[in-house]
Parts: sequence; C-alpha cells; structure tokens
Amino acid sequence: MSFFCFTLYKFYDIMDKSKIENAINHITSLQEKLCYCENNLQYIKRLQALKYWLHKFDSFLDKNSRQHGEYAAVYESYFHTCCGFSFYDRVCDSILVYEYGDRPF
Repeated sequence: MSFFCFTLYKFYDIMDKSKIENAINHITSLQEKLCYCENNLQYIKRLQALKYWLHKFDSFLDKNSRQHGEYAAVYESYFHTCCGFSFYDRVCDSILVYEYGDRPF
C-alpha cells in the first residue's frame, strides 16, 4: 500500500510540475505577443490572458513553494515589487486603464 501511495504522490508531483511549466510557457509567450499587438482588441485580450495565466501559476504553488521552492525565483519575478510595481500589478493596472478609456491604438 505504501508503494502505491508513493507512486501516486510522484505522479501528482510530475503533473504539478508540468502544469507549472505550461503556465510559465504561456506567460512568456503572451509577454512576447503583447509587444506585437496590432489593435486594441488584441491588446486587451492578451492582457486578460496574461492575468489569467498569472493567476493559474499562483494557484499551482503553495506557500512554501513560493518562498523556497524550485519556482521561487520565477514567482518573485512576476509578483514581487522591486522598484515600484510588480509585473502582475502592471498587468492589472493596464487592464484598469484600458477600461477607463485610455486605448493604446
């Protein structure tokens, strides 16, 4: 029975890592695509998708993983402030500014 539980734990650990890697890949590709928006609709949709994947990435990590885990540096680069606002704050602020009518295109 203990071998089964260990195998099941490792299976979920591998699945969690693949989900986390998938979220990180989505975030980086959306960051790149955001630079190549051609109109307002592409801009806001990519910002909303970026916010969604940042939330997903945050939900995949527990408190210990955020501080000391394998993905702690990645988490810190997205959610912690260095000089002013974090990347997540800037995404949320850009969406809010867009809703108030400031359109980039």
